Amino acid sequence: MQEIHIGNEIKKVLDASDVSVSEFAKRINKSRGNVYSILSRKSIDTDLLRNISQVLNFDFFLLFSETFDTLSHRLKKLEKENQLVSTLNDLLMEKYGENPQN
Repeated sequence: MQEIHIGNEIKKVLDASDVSVSEFAKRINKSRGNVYSILSRKSIDTDLLRNISQVLNFDFFLLFSETFDTLSHRLKKLEKENQLVSTLNDLLMEKYGENPQN
């Protein structure tokens, strides 16, 4: 399992949300400065991570699960395969049109 920098992961989710750093700080009962400290951390207290998970509506604990890691890798592989199938389909449609039996 790859090493996880939890601060980076929280930052990704926070950036993708519509919650500002100031609002996030209020919701987790921390200062803005403390939030930036959290975002730079490699590890975090589980109670704080639970609170952050609730505020951002994202279960950060899944990132530490072997099952999640395995499924994430499998999903990436399937997405690549799907793109290849889509490309092949486009090429076949271009060559044979909408009805390949003609």
